[in-house]
Amino acid sequence: AMINFDFQDRAEKAASLDALYAEYADVLAAGADYNVLSYLSSHDTRLFDRSRLREAGSALMLAPGGVQIFYGDESGRPAGAVPASDPQQATRSDMNWQSLDAPLLAHWRKLGQFRSRHVALARGQHRRIQAEPYVFARVMANGSDRVVVMPAAEGEIEVPVADVFAEGAVVIDAYSGRPAVVANGRAKLRAAGTVLLELADQD
Repeated sequence: AMINFDFQDRAEKAASLDALYAEYADVLAAGADYNVLSYLSSHDTRLFDRSRLREAGSALMLAPGGVQIFYGDESGRPAGAVPASDPQQATRSDMNWQSLDAPLLAHWRKLGQFRSRHVALARGQHRRIQAEPYVFARVMANGSDRVVVMPAAEGEIEVPVADVFAEGAVVIDAYSGRPAVVANGRAKLRAAGTVLLELADQD
């Protein structure tokens, strides 16, 4: 895998997350032996905006390719001192073991657990299902794995799944743990911040 120095800047400035995802997915689809390793923060560059680590965590953990979590991005670790001789030392502050951002950490954990179960997130064909609110699917070319994701959602919603999940299929929102039955190409459920749909029979 090549380290993807591109993602940090583009995740901060991206007007369209879908365009970024589609570009990466197309590049990865071009060669089975090619991969990229994306990150938000790095000791070689800078820490990602600490006020945006929730949305940035979603952007990274749902990205095509490989992902790398720089310590403390998942827990809200603040930057350290900034010596004039080496500003990058600010990226190497002590881990914030005594002040972990518990809700942020829970968010990252759910995304990470979902990602670990679904190779489609990393290697599947990317498809936008809906522009607003944003919904996308990733499906392996051989159909062995498939997911539908709504990165930001709250309350009672209906998530369009197109033909990714069959009519009548039972799906689970891995973020909230709530089940739904696909009816008329949609899954109706109560969202808890993010929707991560998988078939109910996932191991």
